[in-house]
Amino acid sequence: MMVSFFDQFASPSFLGIPLIAVAIALPWVLFPTPPSRWVNNRLITVQTWFINRFTNQLMLPLNVGGHKWALLLAS
Repeated sequence: MMVSFFDQFASPSFLGIPLIAVAIALPWVLFPTPPSRWVNNRLITVQTWFINRFTNQLMLPLNVGGHKWALLLAS
């Protein structure tokens, strides 16, 4: 079986589904935006807390100029 030099740059897929699509769609599925009429329950509170702490810890070593990239890198 001949493998091209550029096969290493091919988008990986699992069961015919490109994994980049899964990586982009998964945060939207796991963290729904609740409407204003919803009462915050424990799951939404824990998810919000975890995402805020994750972003805080990820961006902590950055200087103030790097904070403008925080939203892009965390999403």
